Amino acid sequence: MKLKILSIILMLAAVNGLAQSPKSAFSDTLVKNKEIILAKYIPIANGEYLFSGYQIPLDSFIYRINAFKAAFNVQINEEKNTMLKDLKKKDVEFYSYNVLAHYRTYYGMDSVGMGNVLKLLDSKQTGPNFDKSIDSAQKLAFHKRLSKEEKSRIEDIVNNASFNDAALFKTSSAYRQWVNDHLKSLQRKKYPTDSALGYGGGNVGILKAISAEVSDAFIKEYLLYTFTETVLKSVNDVSAKETAYKDFIKVVTNSTYKSHIQEIYANYKNMASNAQAPNFTYTNVDGKMVSLKSLRGKYVYIDVWATWCVPCKAEIPFLAKIEEEYKNKNIHFVSLSVDRIADKSKWQAYVRNNKLQGIQLMADKDFNSEFVNKFNINSIPRFILIDPKGNIVSGDAKRPSDTSLRKQFDTLL
Repeated sequence: MKLKILSIILMLAAVNGLAQSPKSAFSDTLVKNKEIILAKYIPIANGEYLFSGYQIPLDSFIYRINAFKAAFNVQINEEKNTMLKDLKKKDVEFYSYNVLAHYRTYYGMDSVGMGNVLKLLDSKQTGPNFDKSIDSAQKLAFHKRLSKEEKSRIEDIVNNASFNDAALFKTSSAYRQWVNDHLKSLQRKKYPTDSALGYGGGNVGILKAISAEVSDAFIKEYLLYTFTETVLKSVNDVSAKETAYKDFIKVVTNSTYKSHIQEIYANYKNMASNAQAPNFTYTNVDGKMVSLKSLRGKYVYIDVWATWCVPCKAEIPFLAKIEEEYKNKNIHFVSLSVDRIADKSKWQAYVRNNKLQGIQLMADKDFNSEFVNKFNINSIPRFILIDPKGNIVSGDAKRPSDTSLRKQFDTLL
């Protein structure tokens, strides 16, 4: 059994959203075929780590990583441009750091144990007991662990580097990934945040880490832009949002970054002011166009979801019960898919095969759809409540599995 590097990280962390940001001039052309060469030393097939790689003893793994780096010596030494030669060497170095960091996280994982985790994630369960089951299954998925000394040894290798190499940041995705991961590690160790901030709250601490630890102006502005966007979209605490925005505006000079953050901030303020909801006109499961305006006269409860989103599908049974309970009340239930248009037939099949009720719609540009952007949606499931006049009641409404949603409906209806 094998799992994609990114997908396993997303599944274990239950990450269910995508960050959106303007296109940048970053590249990744320094050293090609790193993954192909790595597969000669670490068990990888078709871009996927094999579970056997997580069983390799640390000494042997480090030996293989060093051999991987040495494989590029001839190619790098042939480079005549001194600056470019240095960048290529660093690109391979940071790529190896990321591989070591991944190994440290998943060392000892076996396919059977991970298979049990994936079965649970796909079971459509939810609630405290389900969370405990997932936690227990994840622990059982690892049949051995690195010692404290071994982890420290990897830390010394991986973290012996600087945040402030702008030339490398612009040209190496491996370095950008390392910076991102190292910032998250620093946040946990040196810049802890209040757990009351909830999902995304760690990004408040990351902003503090960036301000304190990153000195290069180009990298600092980009990182402040990226994580301020995340705080504005993901953290519910008003004070945290306002502080992040004000600090960003004081420091960042890049006009593109400032314009985008100001737009996101305006969206957030618009949601908080119960303003008129932006309209949409999207296709339903039968191919007919449905607009939000056409649903006025009733409350509209919108579930933003996707067929690939496990937490989204876990909410469907709860949503079905609420739809049944309130079917004769003054409310429409809309399920808005942000699946890719290329997956439209998959979405239609899922809706029909599972006999999903309510008004089933598909956004026109997945996460880049205007309506989705106006609500600063960067993770799903997300729920929106709109009143009969088309005004926003909540841009981040309670989930169907939250018992307080019924209380809110009973009050409004």
